[in-house]
Amino acid sequence: MGRRIHFVVDPQGWCCMGLIIFVWLYNTIFIPKVILFPHYEEGHISVVAIFCYYFCSLFCIASLLRASAADPGKLPENPKIPITEQEYWELCNKCNMMRPKRSHHCSRCGHCVRRMDHHCPWINNCVGEDNHWLFLQLCFYTQILSSYTLILDFCHYYYFLPLKKENWDTTSIEKMSNCCEDISRPQKPWQQTFSEVFGTRWKILWFIPFRQRQPLRVPYHFANHI
Repeated sequence: MGRRIHFVVDPQGWCCMGLIIFVWLYNTIFIPKVILFPHYEEGHISVVAIFCYYFCSLFCIASLLRASAADPGKLPENPKIPITEQEYWELCNKCNMMRPKRSHHCSRCGHCVRRMDHHCPWINNCVGEDNHWLFLQLCFYTQILSSYTLILDFCHYYYFLPLKKENWDTTSIEKMSNCCEDISRPQKPWQQTFSEVFGTRWKILWFIPFRQRQPLRVPYHFANHI
């Protein structure tokens, strides 16, 4: 049996899906251009990090499109009910069609769906028996991609070394001076960076939202290091 493409005519669902695709496209272009590729060129990250990001991004949009276009479990107009299973079927009081128990009528799609969970405007489709697994994949890869993006943003501002901006008017003496300054400057440990951000050296408190952040006193030799 071939896969049936399910298309829902719903302007609200189109807007929601369009917003999701815009955010995905923006992040897929913006994050590698601003964070991944520059830090890779300067040797701060491995090429594996770039492949992992595109891998998560690809699987995220693929699961979105598949969950949106997959048939959630729409019942045919004249279903053939085996005699041995008639007791497990009931009449829908909205479309006056026979349906298996645990099926529900979706007012937006206009038909009954087997084991319907809910109608999701973000995929412009119902979540039912035949596409529930795709919806769970979408939730999983969206969470992975979002977490990966947040980690990259955090590392870009607080963990990675600052990106070097090439200045063509810089003299040779100034380049040597800046080079010596970078070598002599002490490198801040990652624990120190996180402690300053969260306001405490107690790592267990980094995960507690029910507290007030207090400014952490920074040693003098790290005071001007970002």
